[in-house]
Amino acid sequence: IFLLLLSFNATAALYDRGNGLIYDDVLDITWLQDANYAQTSGYDSDGSMTWQQASAWATQLEYSGYDDWRLPSAKIMNAANPCYGSDGSCDLGYNNTTGELGHMFYNNLENRGYRNTLGSAQSGYGVTNSSFIDDSSGASVSILNLINSAYWLEEKTIPTINRDWAFHTFNGLRYDIEVNNIYAWAVHDGDIDNPVPLPAGITLFLSGLVGLGL
Repeated sequence: IFLLLLSFNATAALYDRGNGLIYDDVLDITWLQDANYAQTSGYDSDGSMTWQQASAWATQLEYSGYDDWRLPSAKIMNAANPCYGSDGSCDLGYNNTTGELGHMFYNNLENRGYRNTLGSAQSGYGVTNSSFIDDSSGASVSILNLINSAYWLEEKTIPTINRDWAFHTFNGLRYDIEVNNIYAWAVHDGDIDNPVPLPAGITLFLSGLVGLGL
């Protein structure tokens, strides 16, 4: 059963929960469908803020009856000595899908970074796609107001450097920056609006086990 669950989870993706909520069942987090809700809601004139302002916005946010929102995590692998690369194995650089926003950009939305995994420059990079296929309904769903720019990440600084982590959606680069104002996209832990239904294959398999008395 465990191996079967893993095989389904490897291909699972995003679910549109309605009311502006998008659930990622691989990372077990819920995104706001609006990637610039800070502006849409009237909180900020254009949604571009300092890290402190962006973090404060996410912390105070209440949406669809839920609080405890935050900025997406970088899920840093080596905070003391982060390396730079293009194959996704480094905290700094391209094609890193360990972090939550990198996973959304590369895996879920299938966008490209400026450099491929071999480090070569490639065309067609940045936010060329902002939609996905809902894993339940098969319908095409769009992420709203996804800016082709840069977004803050939850982790504040790289030790000894005092720079803030960000993900650049215009080129797929995750890096530390000192700019004053970039964008913020809120995320919440767990599936906050709906339990994820088991895929039909798993349901049928488990029903068969019950029928066999296992």
